[in-house]
Parts: sequence; C-alpha cells; structure tokens
Amino acid sequence: MIMDRIKKYGDKVLRKKAVKVESVDGSVLRIVKKMKAILKEEGGLGLAAPQVGISKRIFIALNSDNDAVITAINPEIISREGMEIDFEGCLSFPEIFFSIERAGKVILRAVNENGEKIIVEAEGLTARCLQHEMDHLDGKLIIDYATDGEKKACKEKLEKLIKK
Repeated sequence: MIMDRIKKYGDKVLRKKAVKVESVDGSVLRIVKKMKAILKEEGGLGLAAPQVGISKRIFIALNSDNDAVITAINPEIISREGMEIDFEGCLSFPEIFFSIERAGKVILRAVNENGEKIIVEAEGLTARCLQHEMDHLDGKLIIDYATDGEKKACKEKLEKLIKK
C-alpha cells in the first residue's frame, strides 16, 4: 500500500468509485493513521483515501468547530439542507479554487476507526468539507462544478497537473 503523496488531477484513481470497506481491521487503521499524518503535513481540511491512491470508502475531515478529526468509513449523507456558494480548493488541485454550491447543513452516517456507527451533523465549512470528501469517494472532483470561465482561467495550471 503506497501512500507517500497526494494524487493530483489527471491521476485515474481520482475518477474511480471507491469500494466499500468490509471490516475495520489493521490495514484500515494503518490507512487512517497515515492519512491523518498526510493531512496534518499538507495543512488541508480533509482527505479521502483515493487522494492517496487507495480506492476505499474512507475519508477524514477536520471539524471546523473544534479541530477534531472526523474519520468516516463507508459514509453516506442522509440529509442536506439549504444551499451556499463559496470558493473551494483541493489538495489534488494545488493553488486552484472554484466557486461551488453545496448544502449549508448535512447529516452524515458512517463508521469510525473504532468500528462504531456515528452520525455527524455539520454546518458551514465542515458541511462543505464532508460533501467534498464524499465526492472524492464517488470519483467526482471540484473541476466538475467549475464554469467554463473558471476552467479557462486556470487552464495552464490544470495542464501542468495533468502532465505531472
């Protein structure tokens, strides 16, 4: 299992639908531990397993209210409320931001790294982050929300990422 760097736009793993985790075992715990270290090192708000080359339904996200790390295994969003538009970046798209409309409040159901069922109610930045990471598990990226004008404005940066 190789997880040494963040996969960038153009890497095929980012477009694959991640597979369900069958059990929270030692390998899953190692993935989560390494993802937490990478997230801390990179200074991001969230990180999905496909971003580190592992096509499993796992992500971690910082709760902007208390800086706690939310670990979500096999997550699903069970409720969305309200819509907000804000700029969003991604560790797989360094220095690129797009204006994205997302629900202002979400309720997420998942399993944590202890194998316990959890329900996370989130608003604002945390809700945005949870939706962003869920997208990664389904092979959806921030560029999929971008307008033609936004894509054109960062065409050069996007081409550099694909070439790497």
